Amino acid sequence: MSSRPADLVARLVGDRPGSWIDGSWVGSPDTFDVHDPATGATICAVADADAAVATTAVAAAAAALDGWASATGWQRFEILRRATDLLAERVEAIGELISAETGKPLAEAVGEARNTVRFFEWFSHETLRLPGEAWTDVAPGRDALVLHEPVGVVLAITPWNFPAFMVACKVGAALAAGCPVVLKPAPQTPLTALAIARCFAEAGLPPGVLNVVVAGDPQRVSDALLDAPEVACVSLTESRRVGELVMRKAASSIKRVLLELGGNAAAVVLPDADVTETARDLVRARFLNAGQACVAVNRVYVVESHAGDLVAELTAAVERIVPGDPRDPATTMGPLIDHAAVGRIEAQLAEAVADGATVVTGGTRTAGNAASAFLAPTLLTVDGRTQPAVLGEEFFGPVLSVVRCADVDEAVRLANATEYGLAAYVFGGDVRAATAVARRLRAGSVGVNTALVSEPALPFGGMRSSGLGRERGRLGVEEYLETKTVQLPAAR
Repeated sequence: MSSRPADLVARLVGDRPGSWIDGSWVGSPDTFDVHDPATGATICAVADADAAVATTAVAAAAAALDGWASATGWQRFEILRRATDLLAERVEAIGELISAETGKPLAEAVGEARNTVRFFEWFSHETLRLPGEAWTDVAPGRDALVLHEPVGVVLAITPWNFPAFMVACKVGAALAAGCPVVLKPAPQTPLTALAIARCFAEAGLPPGVLNVVVAGDPQRVSDALLDAPEVACVSLTESRRVGELVMRKAASSIKRVLLELGGNAAAVVLPDADVTETARDLVRARFLNAGQACVAVNRVYVVESHAGDLVAELTAAVERIVPGDPRDPATTMGPLIDHAAVGRIEAQLAEAVADGATVVTGGTRTAGNAASAFLAPTLLTVDGRTQPAVLGEEFFGPVLSVVRCADVDEAVRLANATEYGLAAYVFGGDVRAATAVARRLRAGSVGVNTALVSEPALPFGGMRSSGLGRERGRLGVEEYLETKTVQLPAAR
């Protein structure tokens, strides 16, 4: 292990990384290693939580509930603002830590850290904008209040692909609403979450309001967290399979469940689209984080008579991507998170080719060494009349498929031919026509002439198998609130 990752961990987390519970670090005789996917090297060992640690975390959050829920919006704002300021001061270092844990190119990882600051800042202001209504004369001699109160302890389960940003989306909203949080980050990327928790502790967040449980195997802690009666809400970003398991667990105690379960985003490119700009946007968004993003474009649908120019532009853009060492400024794409991810993508590619897809460029392992997890950026082309069934699944990696269609109606039909519905995109010269197509796509967020749809003020979530509920925006905060009506004698 190089001294640089060790220095980062010591500076941002401490010299004994482990769970953060009730304002203190919690050790364990058991540890697990966090690895750099670009090299396979061990970054550090982390104390491995068990069910007892998880139970302690939930109890700490439950004990902190009344105090945090009753804090004024201004008091919450002050703490969140101070934590955001600390995150902003450490944004370059946190970006380095993200890069080490995920393999993202350094510039991309620092960009995630900056976006994390932006989202936490937005949620800090939401503490001052929580909803509430007063009704006069709701009945003869009666007034009423409609109050919105914290739902209770929130269990937030975050993924490895955006280890800082997804913490901001869940923890920022829950804390703004007045809910204590037990955060369980992915085992591949616990250090970033711990660095964020340290900023909140230094900002004066009361003990127990934010707890972080880190475990190398989620099974060690999942039952204790999900079965805890004190947990009122579970917010999860994971696969559909895991989402189903969490829903079943939560049903026994009627917990509120918020799920973001992945996507298989499609882009419809209309005949009048600017081909050069469209190809640039598609490639930039698709190969962000080596394609490991739920909103990244998986499938592009284009009318056959206009497909040639688009494929040529996409091919040139894909071949300009430089996979390699995330710390090298020349690198524009890092590795996948591990070898298992590479294997899954290779199996999907083989199935697609067997069903008629053509690999235009890429499709093979590349760069790095035997311990690293690189896959070359890949472009497929497909005839829409023989679309492989595997295109109905999410390719969670650096693969973009272009499907040639007879007309726009077929493009829309095929774009919707998936169980997922998280994000979709439309590109066209006539914005009115493109917007009309956007309304036909079954997805929670649709971008017109853009492949980026994440803004702190806008609600985000999926349709169908992509999940339940919304994150971000005012609605993302309201997901963590209960509504109460109070009737009282009229004031006059």
